[in-house]
Amino acid sequence: MKDPLVLFLLAGLAIYVAMDVAGLNRGDERVIVVDEQALSVYLTDRSGQFSDATLASLSPQERQALVDQYVRDEALFREALALGLDRDDAAIRRRLIQSLRFSLSAAGSEETGDAAVSEEELRSYYDANRQRYVQSASISYSQIFFDSDRRGRDAALAAARDALTVADGSDWLAMGDRYPYQRNRSAVTESSLQSEWGEAAARLFALPADGHWQGPIESPHGIHLVRIDQQQPRQEPDFEQLRASLTRGVLQQREEQAQAQAVARIAEGYRIEVAPALVDM
Repeated sequence: MKDPLVLFLLAGLAIYVAMDVAGLNRGDERVIVVDEQALSVYLTDRSGQFSDATLASLSPQERQALVDQYVRDEALFREALALGLDRDDAAIRRRLIQSLRFSLSAAGSEETGDAAVSEEELRSYYDANRQRYVQSASISYSQIFFDSDRRGRDAALAAARDALTVADGSDWLAMGDRYPYQRNRSAVTESSLQSEWGEAAARLFALPADGHWQGPIESPHGIHLVRIDQQQPRQEPDFEQLRASLTRGVLQQREEQAQAQAVARIAEGYRIEVAPALVDM
């Protein structure tokens, strides 16, 4: 089945080219039509999406000033196109591509969004994206830090071992040295700690959450005593709890597939000529 939007775009392009060859487009190029719809869109674009300004709320003088500005901007826009300023501007190119992709996406959403999502589709999407919904194991912990750069490694280790004997029941915040990061962390995963702790992150996750200070543990920053305050095991995703999220995922996937197919059909309408030098690279 042909994509209606693609057919519409191709037909529109063919009609435009035929009219241009016949000279039927040229007379309208010097006419700027200002109607309520065009001016309302222009006002919204100028005022911002969340503005309450409407044409009806403007005074006659403000409305005339808006018309004058619209005419000037439209004239400049048309002259810029006539000079080909849009062709070599990467920002304009990206914007035009983005706008067409958005239109194709909207058309794809209308075409595929009405179809009910079947149980089979949900299960298939769930199986293919299961890891996306897994909640990794996490810990909450507190730490006392001993700066091996300032103290020296051996002295920092000795200070940490001495502190370990009295840390339980003591004012731990008054112990140790200044740490460049947070001394308390909540619900952090092993992967998120690796940039801070390096290989020592795995040792943190091997410690029990028994409420006592443990260590010493050496990291790229120095020596640490650690108290694991809470552990949260890895949680596998539950299909029923994820049903609404999975449905949204299936609909988004349909939309993306419809857009990709529409883009492919548009590209197929062009003859591609690749420079021989690129082929031989």
